[in-house]
Order: sequence, then C-alpha cells, then structure tokens
Amino acid sequence: MNKIKIIKATREKIPDIVFLNSFVQKTHAEHYPDVFKSLGNHEEVTRFFEFILSKEQNYVLLAYRAHMPVGYLWAAFEQKPENPFKFKQTQVYIHQISVHDQYRRQGIGNALFRKLERVAKEKGINQFALDTWAFNNNAKRFFQKLGFVTYNLNMWRKV
Repeated sequence: MNKIKIIKATREKIPDIVFLNSFVQKTHAEHYPDVFKSLGNHEEVTRFFEFILSKEQNYVLLAYRAHMPVGYLWAAFEQKPENPFKFKQTQVYIHQISVHDQYRRQGIGNALFRKLERVAKEKGINQFALDTWAFNNNAKRFFQKLGFVTYNLNMWRKV
C-alpha cells in the first residue's frame, strides 16, 4: 500500500480539489437535489476555491497516494467574539472533507484530520466544529470515531 502524502493546497492544486469535490457534491445532490447542484460548473467551482484559498482564515489540505489526488479537507480558523450571551471562542470549523470513492476506508480522511489537528495545536486551538447531513451515516460514524459529539441540531421545515 502506498503512503499517503498530505500537503497544504495552493492555487496550482485547485484542479485536484475540483476533481475531489465532485465525490462529496454527488453524494449531497443525490440526497437533496433541490438543495445541491448535481456536479456544478467546473469553472464556477474553480473560481470558488480560488476565492477560498485567497482568504487567510481558510486552510485546505490535499491527500495524495502515488501522485493521485485521493482526498481533501477544507477548514477555517474562526474567532468568535464575546457577546452578551457567549464567551469568546476560537475554533477550527471543518467545511468539507471529500475522499475519492475508490480510496475510502483506507485512512485518508483520518490522516487529513490528524494533520489539521497538528496545525491547530501549533496555533493553540483545541476546538473543532463541523456539520454533517442527517442522511450521511458514514460521515457521522467517521466523525464519531474521531471523537466528535453532537452539540447542536439544525432543523428545517418546508412550507
């Protein structure tokens, strides 16, 4: 088995991110086609990730196995100010993790998260947050194995 190499994404790697994004986008669109676009416009997704990488708070990691892009993680370092209701919070918010369909259950998502965890510790941040869709039992199990617990529920109702 080839070793997983993880790098911080640069603009030159956006085509790999766009490719890998299709796997998570497809899953979401299959379950909520009225919310998620099927596979999105390649140029539009490219521009989106160009914007994401231009913002200092965003941090995108890419995983490779034998020069093949196999996964990515997009997170943001957030500082929420204190207000009358909550204390100041600093956290890493994980927006997306996507692993190529053929490389799932091979430790790639775990390796991406562990790298992000090391970066967060270096920055003195010890809290992570994320959301996942209710249908995505695989994602829920994955995040629970990493130690995530439910702390908030989002709900919706259609008219």
